[in-house]
Amino acid sequence: MVAVEEAGYFEVAGAHLYTVLHEVAAPAARVLLIGAFGAERHTSYLPWVRWARYLAQTGIECLRYDYRGIGESTGCFEELSFDDWKEDVEMLAAWLNRRAPMVPLALHGLEVGALLASSAFAAGMGDALLLWAAPNTANEVLRPQLVRRVAIDNMFRYGTERKRVADYLDLIETEPIEVEGYRWSQKLWRDSLDVDLPAAMKADSAGARPVRSVVLDSRAEPLVKGSMSVVVEPDLTALFADNLEWLHSSLVTGGGGR
Repeated sequence: MVAVEEAGYFEVAGAHLYTVLHEVAAPAARVLLIGAFGAERHTSYLPWVRWARYLAQTGIECLRYDYRGIGESTGCFEELSFDDWKEDVEMLAAWLNRRAPMVPLALHGLEVGALLASSAFAAGMGDALLLWAAPNTANEVLRPQLVRRVAIDNMFRYGTERKRVADYLDLIETEPIEVEGYRWSQKLWRDSLDVDLPAAMKADSAGARPVRSVVLDSRAEPLVKGSMSVVVEPDLTALFADNLEWLHSSLVTGGGGR
């Protein structure tokens, strides 16, 4: 099946989201891809694009995008919050619904994206929810990034010059700190502790709107959290095929349409 990739910018409050629509003629279903957060966006980018293209080639239309203030989207990262990124998900999901209201829609999130997808799903958006590597809180994703920053800094320090994670947490109380290319605010860190995964989303569901939560291991590098994998094109065929089958059974053959 031939899919057309249409890149563009979606206007939101004070910024524009970089989007890529993997357009399919007469799609069987659609998926909003809500990717990894911050620096994790960069390590997961290539397999995330491959996944979108894989879905489009099988008749499922996809929309992927960069969060406000991240990647190719505009906006000042340190001035943004998880509420802004939740709003992005809801606005894009609403746009997809207006585009083809009779075609079922799945929300699919990776890591922090899984938390944002769950929030929108709990608010009634989407016909199915697919989660990859969903953390319990956003802080579980942010903390390893901060630890890596501390470890790198300490490589060039000795004795009492070496810092602890707690020292950086004290610093962020008074000023933003740079972590892997992004300036983190006090509000970002504090709010990350409260952005969590609802208990109802932690396991597969056979309810009216299906939910699936997939745990990614080292075989899914570099999608997996904090991966330092040097494999540019890992073999993700089994992961892709299994999740495609679930999407079809949930949205197409399983009567997930509207």
